[in-house]
Amino acid sequence: MECIVKFDVIHDHEVKALRGLVFVEDGKAPTTEQLEEMFKDMKYEVTADRGDSLRFMPTQSPAPFQHIRIKELDTGDKKFTEDRDLKGILSNLLPTSNRPI
Repeated sequence: MECIVKFDVIHDHEVKALRGLVFVEDGKAPTTEQLEEMFKDMKYEVTADRGDSLRFMPTQSPAPFQHIRIKELDTGDKKFTEDRDLKGILSNLLPTSNRPI
């Protein structure tokens, strides 16, 4: 099954919206390794960010871009789209240390 990956390449002064294609098993999302391989085929040498599974950091230094951010995974059945507004609201509501609310 095909999975269309919509992502942004973040540069210093611009953002490029691009798409890629990954083949996955029915009902499954692409793995981190599959996404890294797709980016490698597109000449982006990256590795997944440990703190954020939707962000990929360049492995080369200096890199021509800051990072890559996945916006959407579309397999035709169900779509994953990150809700950045909701994520921002939740991060402001959650405590940043072990203090009671």
